[in-house]
Amino acid sequence: MYARKLNVMPSSVGCAGEIKLRRLLDFLQDTAALAVENREGTPGELMGRGYAWVLLRYELEVTGRLPGMDESITIETRHTPNDGLHTLRVFRVFNEANRAETLVMAKTSWVLIDLAAGRPVRAGQHLPEIFTDVADDPPIDPDFTPIPKLSKSDETGFSTTLFPVRFHDLDANGHVNNAVYFEWAFEATPLDLPAWSVREMRSEFRVSAKLGDAIAVRVGEMPPDTDVPEGARAFVYEMLDARGGENGEKSRPLARFAAVWTPLVTPGALREASLRETNS
Repeated sequence: MYARKLNVMPSSVGCAGEIKLRRLLDFLQDTAALAVENREGTPGELMGRGYAWVLLRYELEVTGRLPGMDESITIETRHTPNDGLHTLRVFRVFNEANRAETLVMAKTSWVLIDLAAGRPVRAGQHLPEIFTDVADDPPIDPDFTPIPKLSKSDETGFSTTLFPVRFHDLDANGHVNNAVYFEWAFEATPLDLPAWSVREMRSEFRVSAKLGDAIAVRVGEMPPDTDVPEGARAFVYEMLDARGGENGEKSRPLARFAAVWTPLVTPGALREASLRETNS
């Protein structure tokens, strides 16, 4: 288990006073890199050895609330091999003033890529040192919740938003950083975003987008009888190469997402309620 303490600074929060989703994902990714730095090296050193990690699956759940401005938080993370090819990593985010209260949980699945060959390799064989401290850790559930498909019979209910891939969307490998896809899904959601907060977001990544690509994000709302909390709204997202047309008849699929949203409660009110419960 590796833990990292952080303060949520003003540059990391949005207009509602809670941390921006992309900034939170950056914090998680950086914490994962620091957790294995003394074994596999820094991300730059890993690339120098000819390898890079590629994200396949992501499940993020806001079990309490998103951290707010000026809040001191801790991110805990641990990892374990799954089937030899995939590596699982989980994260827990909590407030330093109430360590028992979990704010955010996340589970991810990664594969190690041989950059020269351009294909996945078994991390246990190529980077055996990163698994030297996981034998006594509790197992990580390898199953991820399936993401529903958009129903072709209800295409009139879709909304589509186009996003160009910008230079600053790219990571060190020249591919779009995984947090950018979450930002696209966030921005394409047909809600009055300042009045809503994301509670859950799941993703499946297939093909990496690159500079010059144009991405069509198609969004459809799940039926009212979907198993989501009362008052919440759930959406499914498909990210496609827009060169196949906005309707996606010949588009290259890049990623799929699902998300649950609830009406926003200000982080300050939630923090005060949490601290009152802790002190009572």
